[in-house]
Amino acid sequence: MQLSKLIYLPLIFFMAIGAFMAFKYGSQYAQIMIPPAVLMGLTFVLSPQIDWWWYQKHPPQIAPPLRKFVETHSTFFKTLKTESAQQRFRERAVLTKLSLDFKTPTEDDDPVTEDLKMVIATTAATLTFQWEAYLWEKFENVVVFNGAFISPQYPHHQHASELFEPDGVLLFSAPHLMKGFMNPQQYYDVCMHEWARALALSYPHLPWPSDNTQRWLDLERISGFPAPAIAQWINRPNLELLPATIVTFFHFNERFQKQLPDLHAQLTQLFQKG
Repeated sequence: MQLSKLIYLPLIFFMAIGAFMAFKYGSQYAQIMIPPAVLMGLTFVLSPQIDWWWYQKHPPQIAPPLRKFVETHSTFFKTLKTESAQQRFRERAVLTKLSLDFKTPTEDDDPVTEDLKMVIATTAATLTFQWEAYLWEKFENVVVFNGAFISPQYPHHQHASELFEPDGVLLFSAPHLMKGFMNPQQYYDVCMHEWARALALSYPHLPWPSDNTQRWLDLERISGFPAPAIAQWINRPNLELLPATIVTFFHFNERFQKQLPDLHAQLTQLFQKG
């Protein structure tokens, strides 16, 4: 339960005592209700900060089936060899999930399911795992569709993912999202692609690799995904090279190091230092 809601319980109790005494012994006892009423108002206003402070001190645990799902399919989690690193990753994923606002396109749709939320949060936490500032202040909104979708930005393309910077929102097709997470060797990871875009936009001062169209061929040799196939999978114009580079770096790390050792060293330093 959220800490702010727990705080309400004793305050409601004292409010009830004040109301009872005012009713039974006279209106002068109504003043007993003033301090808890003021504190309830403050708690309501400050509840996001109160709850976030509590969550940072005591991160919620991932439900066992969901934890097993994440640990089984997360390529990055499998590279973590110590329990402390694995626990840090779990906590970062949970806190990232709590910091994001998940929505569906219309109010008639079912809410975003917990497994989809964890896939999205886990992917985001992968990119910022080594960083002290691991939350996404500029991109806290996520919309999940039941399938490929059109949008005002791309009204003529049924696409699988999108980032709209002015609103700080990432948009995903749930089936594409899940396939890329569960089997990134076979399906291109659209979730990591958009989070990588968000990362570069959030930290433009970092020394990101410059675009070089020749690299598309290198990425194909590493991952087996030709650029046209990725473009067809996402299905929107102007496919971005830097996010594709980052996706390949994380999911095909050993091959990436052999094929592009200098670029591998550059990205390794970026993701270790932030």
